[in-house]
Amino acid sequence: MTAPAHPGIGYIQACRAEIAAQIQAYRDLVGAASKASGMSLTRIDAALAAFEPAFFNNLLVALDARFRQLVPAAGGDAIAEVRLVADSLLAHGGVLAASPAIRHDAEASVLRLDVGERIALNADDFQALCAAFLAAVEKRAGTIDSAT
Repeated sequence: MTAPAHPGIGYIQACRAEIAAQIQAYRDLVGAASKASGMSLTRIDAALAAFEPAFFNNLLVALDARFRQLVPAAGGDAIAEVRLVADSLLAHGGVLAASPAIRHDAEASVLRLDVGERIALNADDFQALCAAFLAAVEKRAGTIDSAT
C-alpha cells in the first residue's frame, strides 16, 4: 500500500483493518501456543515473551512507515510519539532517544516512556498507541478533506 501525500479516510481505514488483522493473528498464535502439547508451558511462555516485543516494535515501525510523510505536531501528539519511538527503534538500539525535532513529554504520552528507557511494546501498548495515532491521523485527514 503506497502512502498518499494526504491520506484520506479510506486509506486510514484500510491501514486500521490490516493492523487489526495482525494483532488478531498474534492473539490467535498466543492462544494456539498455550493449547499446544508436547512443550512445557514455561518454554511456550518464554518464547512468547521474547517474540511479543519484537513483533510489536516492528509493527510500530511499519505503522510509522505508512504515514511517514506526515509532519509530527510541534507540540507533540500521537503522531510525534510514533515517529520518536520508530526512529529510536531504528537508530538507537531500541532505547528512546530525544529528538530536537520532536517535543516529548513522557507524562502526556500514550506509552509514558522517558528518554533513555528501553522500548519493548506489548500488544496492549501497541494497540493503545496505534488507536491514538490513527485518531490523530483521521483528525488531520478530516481537516484536509474539509479544507479542499
